[in-house]
Amino acid sequence: MTLFTCDVGQSTVHIYNSDENIFYPKKPEVDLINLNIEGLKKGDTIVIEDAHLRERVEGGKSVAHAFGFNDLQKLYFNAESMGVHVKLFSQKKTPITRRLAGYDSKDKTNKEFKKEYGISTDEADVRSIAKFLKRDSEALKRLKNFNPEREKEYQEQKQHIFDYVSETNLDINTARTQGYGFDPDYEYSDAISEFIENQKYEVCKRLTANDGLFGSNDNEFTGEELMSSLGLAYNKKGKGLNKISSESRLYTVISSFLRPDGSLRERGFPPIDDRTGQPHKYHGKKMFPNWRFIKANYFAIKAFHEKGGVAASNYKQHMRPGVSEFEGKTLPVNCSDENYAYFKEQRRRVDRILYTIWKIFRTMIVEDGLR
Repeated sequence: MTLFTCDVGQSTVHIYNSDENIFYPKKPEVDLINLNIEGLKKGDTIVIEDAHLRERVEGGKSVAHAFGFNDLQKLYFNAESMGVHVKLFSQKKTPITRRLAGYDSKDKTNKEFKKEYGISTDEADVRSIAKFLKRDSEALKRLKNFNPEREKEYQEQKQHIFDYVSETNLDINTARTQGYGFDPDYEYSDAISEFIENQKYEVCKRLTANDGLFGSNDNEFTGEELMSSLGLAYNKKGKGLNKISSESRLYTVISSFLRPDGSLRERGFPPIDDRTGQPHKYHGKKMFPNWRFIKANYFAIKAFHEKGGVAASNYKQHMRPGVSEFEGKTLPVNCSDENYAYFKEQRRRVDRILYTIWKIFRTMIVEDGLR
């Protein structure tokens, strides 16, 4: 299998054959639609940023949407008939792959970038994505397969997620600008901050699974690790709890369960069930979601698709790096394989800590009804 990576811009397509290390710049867009790509054969894979394979509609806001629906259908059927796999890569992740490949493009024009590295940013993008996917075969496996979809249908199918994230953003942003209810300069309180204040000792008791004494439990992590991840710690003098060191972590995790008014944070459902292709039996209804939905859409822990909201930013930009034993928030330019592997290992570890904590809160809030 040969991996080809493509980028679209200014009515042309840039193609990179990663096996032969050949870059084909500024080919006509129709070459991509017709799969007129030198060296392409049955079983090969083409990876392209997802925004470029969304339907271009009249009056649409995104210039990244390069093709109309008929062209997208033609590409899909051409790939099917040739036995070629077309997969989607999130354009939001491309700058990260660029850094990993050794290109620092921050605050650089294309001219400045080309002067420093000898190639255009377009070439750097397709080379970087290919290098990343060859380094991380797991990431390649998780990419979505291309399937043309009307923009209207796409929006309708995703509207329940957009609504869920928008509601969450509004709730958390309102609290964040007022210290999450813990800043004495603001007279702000809501059901989440009240839960933290009222239940903090019960939270610690359940996290440690032994009435506040650090001991063995059924989890992969000690109670002390779980508490520390949320900014909680017992006073070493045996006088209760220390001041919470990170209200934002606690607030963000608990806000995946509760809204500021004390009601459960519920999700809606799409018109069509993706698994069956039939009308969704819960469309028009709302209910508290499972971990799989919250993981993907609240914390945005998912494989290269759709950016998250404020909760995801709080977790990925602050809590995850703060708990991880990997130094720094981001990977360095031209990161080594060893460093990258350790970064991923630590990221997975923190995600498992989050899931462990989330299950405990689910029992407290959803099952036991604590507030």
